[in-house]
Amino acid sequence: MEAESLKKSGILQAVHRVSQKRKEEVYLVGGAIRDLLLGNSWGKDFDFMTKGEVSGLARDAARETGGHAFPLDETFGTWRVILKKRKSRTELDFSLLQGKDIFEDLRQRDFTINSIALRIEGILHGETPEFIDPLGGVSDLRRRILRANSEESLRQDPLRMLRAFRFASTLGFSVEDETLRMIERNKDQILRSAGERIRREFFTALDGNQAGRFLRQLNEVGLLAKIFPEIQGWNDLNIGIPDTSSLLEHAFRTVDAAEFILDHLDDLYPPFARSLDQHFSQEVEEGISRKALFKFLAFFHDSGKPDTMTWKEGESYPRFMDHDQAGQKINTAIASRMKLSRRSIKTVSNLTRHHMRIQSLFKVKEVTPRAKYRLFHDLGKEGIDLVFLALSSLLGSEKPEYSWPLSASQPGDRLRVEEIGGGVLEYYFQEFTQRVQKPLLDGKEIMEALGIPQGKGVGALLERLREAEFAGKVQTREEALKYLKTIDRFA
Repeated sequence: MEAESLKKSGILQAVHRVSQKRKEEVYLVGGAIRDLLLGNSWGKDFDFMTKGEVSGLARDAARETGGHAFPLDETFGTWRVILKKRKSRTELDFSLLQGKDIFEDLRQRDFTINSIALRIEGILHGETPEFIDPLGGVSDLRRRILRANSEESLRQDPLRMLRAFRFASTLGFSVEDETLRMIERNKDQILRSAGERIRREFFTALDGNQAGRFLRQLNEVGLLAKIFPEIQGWNDLNIGIPDTSSLLEHAFRTVDAAEFILDHLDDLYPPFARSLDQHFSQEVEEGISRKALFKFLAFFHDSGKPDTMTWKEGESYPRFMDHDQAGQKINTAIASRMKLSRRSIKTVSNLTRHHMRIQSLFKVKEVTPRAKYRLFHDLGKEGIDLVFLALSSLLGSEKPEYSWPLSASQPGDRLRVEEIGGGVLEYYFQEFTQRVQKPLLDGKEIMEALGIPQGKGVGALLERLREAEFAGKVQTREEALKYLKTIDRFA
């Protein structure tokens, strides 16, 4: 089955034709073989190795496949070919063999499961592909073990330490004990890695379904605090939540809860499940989904608590006044250090600043259309994330025994947030997004109707009118004019 799947690949056939014309030996290595042996989807990313001229091979392969070739890494002489067909994208990387032969090259790679190769000639013309596997990667794949090739390979590229846990979480593997010890010994070296590379690995892991496990494993070997020194002391900070030992544990549980909730959108809010799934699947920037950024926020939403903790005489638990504002500064700095885009940084900043906003609606008897409008006016579609951040935080304050349906002994706060969240989402999808964006009156019309000069007051009136329109108080130009005349502009 594996052999037949490989033989039918148009990409492999094209690269083979080119290698024959150029009289060069070419090998398929790495992820494509790993995913094939695991029975996972493959065929979108290929890594090829050759002892020949890489640039010429890549250019010829691009002409043969209708792709575009360009140099990717001048240090290692790597070229990439990109093939685009409608929404589909395939990447072919061509690199020069490192060492005297393919065996030496494979030994220098990161993990045994990525150190397996096949000769292209053997794939297409042999009855059964013969794996070149000097380090036992095929056996490790079967045992679902992640094992580093050597401690020196981790030192050469410290990002591989982070990648170990990314692979373990996305593939559902266990990191071998000796590899864990290697990482623990070399954890300080992670800071040699560029922020952009750390960001890529980190958010790829958060996009999977084991983000909580990934973060815990990073913490166990000391990598998490090296990458994010802001969490130092979190494990010793009691934030006053029953059954939760510390701020760090609450952060982990909130990520677990976020994953559980995103897996149960159909159960939680069935009318909007499809729209919500599309919302969280969107890319906020290249390589980072909204789902991954949401889990990042789930972990860091209370980052301002250590700096704002105060004790009031006679109370059993501390208070954290304005921790949302303190956290906004901390999380904005973290996002900037990780080289996130301006859009992502703004999302992180706004959601941290407003993460208590849904809980604040507990205090009102009824959440008015005006309050719902203000939420989405201030945050846009990120207001959706705010609903789920509030739910995740509250669910992450309970014992981590998540199963659907949720326990009947749910705390009143979470039930209230579920109810408020449902009403807010209904308003967003059925009213806010359906409204015509053009206002009933513009600034010039307001100035003429009220006989007032241009200035900030006009903008304030426009905003009041917009709120009234979304609340259903006004529906026509005539009603808008009448409403404006009732507003006390000096109040």
